[in-house]
Amino acid sequence: MATILSASMFYSCSKDDSPDNATPPEDLTAQELTAARIQSDLVFDDVSSEVLQVTLNGTTGAASTTSAACATVTISPQDLTTWPKTITIDYGSTGCVGINGWVRKGKISYTLTKLPRETGAVVNVSFDNYFVNGYKLEGSYSITNNGSTDANLNITTRLVNGKITYPDGKWYTRTSTINWQQVAGSATASVLDDEFNVTGEAVIKSSANNELITSSKTPLLRKVTCGNFVSGQLNVAYNGIAGVLDFGGGTCDKKATLSLGARNYEVTLP
Repeated sequence: MATILSASMFYSCSKDDSPDNATPPEDLTAQELTAARIQSDLVFDDVSSEVLQVTLNGTTGAASTTSAACATVTISPQDLTTWPKTITIDYGSTGCVGINGWVRKGKISYTLTKLPRETGAVVNVSFDNYFVNGYKLEGSYSITNNGSTDANLNITTRLVNGKITYPDGKWYTRTSTINWQQVAGSATASVLDDEFNVTGEAVIKSSANNELITSSKTPLLRKVTCGNFVSGQLNVAYNGIAGVLDFGGGTCDKKATLSLGARNYEVTLP
């Protein structure tokens, strides 16, 4: 999942700005919360990437402490036969720049019940003063391997009491259950042809006590070679307003459309 993440996010909406067509305040709030949903997708998906990279690189059987880029990885117990294991990725306190240019600091700790490629494997993640690109992450996060069909991976991520604090101090909470079903690429050794259908639900609440409920309308298609979803639709609901975020028809670009009632807004993705 590491290669499917984008390094930053920019969200904008465009519409006729004449006084008669001014964006309603409730639409602005729905736009803000939708942006927070997309931003939180990015940073928590990055957690999955970091955890699975460390584990799949074989460090569960390495020495008790290893180095991955500028992070220190500690594994206990340090063998291939004793489970569960506790693994900590320590990025330090000054900022650790990863291979994708993301800057991380603090610690990610997780327990692993078995090798993540095995059906039923569960990764339970916690955060210790952890930041990525200036965003602080909190909450209980898990990754579960549901097994595979015809070698296609199926993973579910769950976030409970999640929180993302922005660099300017505002924050959003998130509770979500997201499923990743591989639909292409399992027959080759390369990850570059991997594709996933992503479905699920997420509830986003702001520090201003505004809440957005999101759920899949149609599966969102993510290709490893593209930094954004290329198709699919997400239902959004805020304060009695029902809307749809549409990621398009399959082209890898930075365009999406947010429809709220009869009003449509252009969205610029990361």
